[in-house]
Amino acid sequence: MVKNFSEYYLAEKIGVGAFATVYKAYSQLQKPTYGKVVAIKILNEKVHGASESKVVRQFEREASIAMQLNHENVVKVYNWGKFNGRYAMIMEYVDGKNLNEFIHEPGKYPFSTLVEIGYKIACGLTHIHAHGIVHKDIKPENVLISNDLKVVKITDFGIAKVPRRWWQRDLFEKAGSERRFSHISYAAPEQKAGQSDARSDIYSLGVLIDELIIVKLSQPEIPGRNDQDYFRRISEVIFKYRKTQQILSEHLPIPEEFKEVLKRATNEDPALRFQTATEFAFHLSKFVENSDTINQN
Repeated sequence: MVKNFSEYYLAEKIGVGAFATVYKAYSQLQKPTYGKVVAIKILNEKVHGASESKVVRQFEREASIAMQLNHENVVKVYNWGKFNGRYAMIMEYVDGKNLNEFIHEPGKYPFSTLVEIGYKIACGLTHIHAHGIVHKDIKPENVLISNDLKVVKITDFGIAKVPRRWWQRDLFEKAGSERRFSHISYAAPEQKAGQSDARSDIYSLGVLIDELIIVKLSQPEIPGRNDQDYFRRISEVIFKYRKTQQILSEHLPIPEEFKEVLKRATNEDPALRFQTATEFAFHLSKFVENSDTINQN
């Protein structure tokens, strides 16, 4: 394994996927090009079950999309290239974990803290959509959060939909926002049918926030939190509620107005959702701004 990529020395692995591995890396220069600590995503030497050239093209596409973006709630991709025969992407490093890990670790949090996390994701989506990009894979695994919960950033543009001309098509029409081995689906109905747009990301974020609230709220009303199958049962309950077009947090002691915001964001009909991430973020911001009065005990 190559231990260096350009000026950076590869340290511990922080993420492993089917096609690539992400490392924490340190610059060896006094004045680092992209910062003293970065994350470097390197394509695996052997890509099983896929054409190598196709994976490289997708990797290049992901980097090109992400490099257009510059926002505090989106992971910054600084550069990408080939070094010693290996393709790699140099990215901003977040000292923390992905949101899925946060959801499944022990600990309960107040309503206001959880809403602020959702609000910051919505702000990142606003920036992404302003560039004509539909992320298409908004789910907890693709959101990074710092250990102090202050930094929240969207990542992974591997299947994003980009602005196109009429003769071009979405390369990953029905892909995204799904989780294997779980009943939870973050994909909007129209996305599953191959017709995603910005409102599909809003739906996915609504499902994510609903899950975040029910699992991490101070006093969730699902018994058996310490049982081994607790999170599997939550997943099954969320699936049941999705089929009846309800939100799981309907039964929690949180503001009714907030429940209405989630119901609108996750409406089966795109025309009845928030039409822009800006609008969704604005409605979430009301609860962030009023956190002192809505904080749960």
